[in-house]
Amino acid sequence: MYRRDLRDTDCDGLLADAAVADRVVQAAVGPDGRIAYAKNRELTTDIWLSTDDGDARLTSRGASAMRYGRTDARWLDWSPGGDRVAFVTADAELATVDVDTGAVEVLTDPEGGISGLAWGEPGIAVVTDAFSRASLAVVSPDGDRVEAIANDEFLYADPHWQGETVVAARSRHADLFDYEAALVRVPLDGDEEVTELFAEPGVRAACPRPRPGDDEAVAFAHDGSGYDAVYGVDAGGDETAPLYGVPETEIAAPEWNDAGDRLAVTATVGGRTGVHAVDVGGALGDADSGPGADADPVSADDATVLASGDAIHGAPRWDGDRVISVRETPTEPPAVVDAASGERLTPSATAGLAARLPEPEAFTYDSDGTEIHAVVHPPDSDAGGDPAGDAGDGATADPGPESVPLLVNPHGGPTAFDGFGFDHRAAYFAALGYAVVRPNYRGSDGFGRAFRMANDGDWGGGDLDDVVRAADATAARYDAVDGDRVGIFGGSGGGLMTVNALGNSDRFRAGAAFYGVYDYESFVDDTDDVGWQLLKRELGDLVSDLDAYRDASPIRSVPDIDDPLVVLHGEEDARVPISQSEQLVEELERHDVRHEFRRYEGEPHGFGELEHVLDAYTRVADLFAKYLRKLPDDGSSRPYEPPE
Repeated sequence: MYRRDLRDTDCDGLLADAAVADRVVQAAVGPDGRIAYAKNRELTTDIWLSTDDGDARLTSRGASAMRYGRTDARWLDWSPGGDRVAFVTADAELATVDVDTGAVEVLTDPEGGISGLAWGEPGIAVVTDAFSRASLAVVSPDGDRVEAIANDEFLYADPHWQGETVVAARSRHADLFDYEAALVRVPLDGDEEVTELFAEPGVRAACPRPRPGDDEAVAFAHDGSGYDAVYGVDAGGDETAPLYGVPETEIAAPEWNDAGDRLAVTATVGGRTGVHAVDVGGALGDADSGPGADADPVSADDATVLASGDAIHGAPRWDGDRVISVRETPTEPPAVVDAASGERLTPSATAGLAARLPEPEAFTYDSDGTEIHAVVHPPDSDAGGDPAGDAGDGATADPGPESVPLLVNPHGGPTAFDGFGFDHRAAYFAALGYAVVRPNYRGSDGFGRAFRMANDGDWGGGDLDDVVRAADATAARYDAVDGDRVGIFGGSGGGLMTVNALGNSDRFRAGAAFYGVYDYESFVDDTDDVGWQLLKRELGDLVSDLDAYRDASPIRSVPDIDDPLVVLHGEEDARVPISQSEQLVEELERHDVRHEFRRYEGEPHGFGELEHVLDAYTRVADLFAKYLRKLPDDGSSRPYEPPE
């Protein structure tokens, strides 16, 4: 399966350093201006405190915090008095840490864990599976009282206190907060009814943010216009008005300043996410309370672009008059920064990493009438030439003797997106001398509601075509890319896309599938609740649409796979159990497809242990070296000790 003399092993150190680089997940500003943040260091997430005197680690036994996208809930929050921070432990317990002494107190250990919290005067509101899937509960600051305030047929997310009530997003069980969600107000008294502040069929509401000093007004985001924009709602949901939207841009994650007259928001377009500040005056239900739904942030007097460029910003928070955010770039892992100045506010433990990482660029291509955005690590300028031009203009590549092979890397999700963020996997293969393209195929987030839903009921259809055509488009755009030497790899949704691409096209010479879903019918039996909901949205109800589940399953394409495939999976994966890869491997063996299966002990959905990351990705690099790289004429190839 492997060619062990063509990989530049010097790049293994780059992979190791990038894989374990410090990554900030989320930050929260305390009443006195101190910044608490969740950071992953050496594969463990903990809570840290940033002050003028330096940074201090507050926890040492681990915390839970994950960064998904622009609608993330809070994983940590300050107490109203500013002396403690609430967080979720690595064991899914609700806990607090004293920021002065570092003393940790576990308040409760709800079965099923916690996926969002907010600390207000009445207590700590949490989203938990302790009562039912994604129910809403309140925990007293001493942990003596845990009370469900919304335990019904709905799922709740992103709670925020407003007086004696909690404002949250609410969705039906089948919608995964992706298709349709409402904005609701939940009273503390479970006998009182939940009030819908905003709900429209086929519209997703998210990111509820109560206005400071107002017991009724709430800013939130919804995608009713086709893209996320920020809206305001007044008492009882009687009036809703657009506060800020930008054409063909996803505006989300609103955050109020203390005075309640300015919002910081994220703005996502073209694979980049920036930060804007917006002036908001008057009642939120008034049409003229903000810049409106079709604002131009460059010329508008009441909107300011604080951060833009080749970066992904998330979780903006006000710190007095400035806005902080968590920023990542292709060469810098996520860190807390001053959004406007770019000043880094949290330290880096990986000095010099940025200078060692290649930088990508973006382009678009046509896929049967649909414009597809892609991020590409292009060939090095020394490898054979300049771009041939836009892929849609008929340009063709004429690879020379120093041309480079191409790797296509579809993302997972499938409603994720690839942009100008930190991706150590793509950077590693680019450093090895491959061109690497990451297409935002149909179903990707960040390009409007219609595009996000474009693969519903068509999983493995148009989205697969987009991935296959990414190879053609990249080879046409760059003279130095050899379009005949193409491999494909991906994880989760990208893993299933890899198998589908190998079995439904002859475009690729080799592939690597990480922890993917391959048999949709059996996946329903083995996955967690989120995985089941995802399948129902993408393919329909199993009872009425069983043929769709069977026909769309990548495992059906195995008899048509002619190229070598490496299958890699973690043994503790709850989202996509390893049984999916075991079934795939059985089918590969049955049809005599050249393959290898690698199991990784203790790994969940995604690899974290450095030893496993190095083993997995160097193996894949050796696979691609064997089938895609040419033997150098200068005699520079050197054998090295193969892995066990």
